[in-house]
Parts: sequence; C-alpha cells; structure tokens
Amino acid sequence: MSGLVEFTLNGIRHSLDAATVRTALRGGAPDVMRQHWVEVDGVRWPPRQAFALSTGLPRDEFVSDFALRQLRRLGFATSDWETSASRSSSSALLSPTPESAVSVRPTAGPQGSDGSVAAQAAFATLLDFLDTGLTDRIRSTEEALEGADRDEARGIVTSSGMTAELLEAVLLVRQLAGRLNDVVHAATIVQLLPDLLEPGEEVHVRPSPAAGNDPGRPFDLETNLRVAEFKLSFWKGADAMRKRGVFADLVHLAMDDSARRAQLFVVGQAPINFLRSGQASAAWALGRSSPNLRARFAERYGSDEISIRKFTHGPAGHVELIDLMTLMPVLGRETVG
Repeated sequence: MSGLVEFTLNGIRHSLDAATVRTALRGGAPDVMRQHWVEVDGVRWPPRQAFALSTGLPRDEFVSDFALRQLRRLGFATSDWETSASRSSSSALLSPTPESAVSVRPTAGPQGSDGSVAAQAAFATLLDFLDTGLTDRIRSTEEALEGADRDEARGIVTSSGMTAELLEAVLLVRQLAGRLNDVVHAATIVQLLPDLLEPGEEVHVRPSPAAGNDPGRPFDLETNLRVAEFKLSFWKGADAMRKRGVFADLVHLAMDDSARRAQLFVVGQAPINFLRSGQASAAWALGRSSPNLRARFAERYGSDEISIRKFTHGPAGHVELIDLMTLMPVLGRETVG
C-alpha cells in the first residue's frame, strides 16, 4: 500500500497517506452510496465522503472520480471503473493521465444490457458532478486556470472533475434524453384518455406521439366522436416556433370536415391567449409549415392575410382550446419541448 500520494486540487498541492485516511474514518458512519465505493478496514464508504473526511477539504471542491483515484493510489480497494485502452484521440486529450481515462461508452449502444449499464453509470456520473455546484465549480476552475502553465493546467483540469469520463457521460445522457419529449407527449395522451372518453366513444386510430408524420394518423387522438391535437410545450417568452406550431395545429383541426368535436390541448394560458389575440397574419404563422398545408389553407380560406385572432374566432371558432394544466397540474412544473 502506497505510503503517500500528492495531488493538485484547484491549483493547490496536497498530500495524503493511508494512515490519515484510516484515522479519519475510524468509528464513523458511511453515507448512502449511489454507485462507487472505497473500502477502508472492511467498511465501504462513498469516495467523496471518505476523501473529504481524510483531507478536510469541502466536498464541493472535487468529484467522486477524483477522490476515488487518489484513494486507489493509496492502495485501498475500490469499485471497478472500467478503463478503456482504446479511447479515441480526442478523448485522450481531455484525460491528462492514464489513471483518469475512465470510459462509460456503451459497447452495445443505448439498448441491451451493456447499454443499460452504461446509461446508468452515465446518469450517476452526471448527477454526482452536478451535486457539487456547477456554477461555482466552473468559476473556480476558470480562476485556477488563469496564469497556469501546461503542467498546472493538467492538474487543474483533473481536479475540476471535467474529465473525459464526464464528457462521455453527458453526451450519452443527452442522446438518451432526446426522446423525453416523445415520452411526455405519449404519456400525457395515455393518462388523459380514460377520463376524456365519453360513453359510447371509442378510439378509432392508434394515438400518435408524432402527429402529422404518418398519413394514416393525421391527429394525435382520433375517436368516433372527436379529433384532438396536443401541444406539450411550456412557453417561455421567445416562442416564435411554438406560436407557428400551435397555429398550424389549429388550422389542421379547423379543416377537418368530419363534424366531430375538435380540441386543441396546450400547456398554460399563453398559447390560448396568443391564438385569441394574435395580430400577426396566417401567412407569417404558416411560413415554416409544409407547402401542402399552406396550399390547403389558401384553397380553403382564400387569402392568408387574415390575422391569427380573426381566424381563431372565425373559421376555427368551433375548435375548443383547452389548458392541460387544469387537467394535469403536474405539467406546470415542467419545461417540455
């Protein structure tokens, strides 16, 4: 077991020995462990807790992978972080020393058992990093890098926690999270469906989480009594694309000739207020829509210079505008799509 290790954290040199770690942890109680651990005298500890108690350093100054590396260098048994010798050259540039070249890249894509394990590890790595206070960590790293030479910069990058492992974890999480909007869209429809359906009403077409992409499923929800579109966007203020999207859905519903009940479900009052009071023209609102929709609008309604407000109260006056937050208040706590 190594007698002493030296490391640089936020530009400051430190040293630590195994005896100090044992003394600091003796008689203590480990916190709940998420994924990784270090074993000291038969007891497993979360790496950040063990490292903080042993060094006296605040936990928000380092992340688990940094703590784990130093404790492993002292010879303590730790959880197994798979080291990849085949990391790409770009990732290697981000990892200044071999001991920090930890990979969470899935070996079988996001699906399958290997991908599932990799995804879990990626989420755990990202959550652990975010727990340390992202803004403060970035600021302290910027300050530490000012005036640093090459060797100092390597130490600072390592201690910052912004390692190649973290980057790979974030990229994988972002890839997986890209489908969350579809999940929210589909789950909202499924959750509402039992309460929406009236006596004698039946779903005639499979509900669609991506309405408009399948000619066989032109609406998000289509029954024998109604057609409906769902816009699961929480408006933030600069909403030009959202405005165009919700108006296109309104037009789509207004042009249905089946005499069924037409409903447009949105999140919050902002989309409803826009449709009922918008002064911009239909030409602007449909400017990014498909040529087919614009052609159908021109054929059906003539001029596209009609204002959004007039269209909503006129040709689309039969379309019900419904705030989903009155039905599912949880949506008000989320920013979706």
